[in-house]
Amino acid sequence: MKASLKPRRPSPDEALAIATSTAPQQPPAQINEPLMADTPTTLNLRIRRSTVSAIEATAKERGLTMKQVVAQALQAAGVTVAAADLEDRTPRRR
Repeated sequence: MKASLKPRRPSPDEALAIATSTAPQQPPAQINEPLMADTPTTLNLRIRRSTVSAIEATAKERGLTMKQVVAQALQAAGVTVAAADLEDRTPRRR
């Protein structure tokens, strides 16, 4: 059997022991979850062209973006939607 050329990754317990012995006075790292948890991300949906056309037509009628139409529909269905997702954040030309 060949020896692996990659070093073995330590287990979580081993990593904690290494960190504790390397810097015993160092306090544990604090991660601020609320700030990191609500960052923009992408949602990719596979839906029929007719549905996309209907969303596009509705957006044009209402003077909204397609994202706003979908976000408003989700909110109307009882889904909690972030306020930023209900805004038109399309970059404007200078």
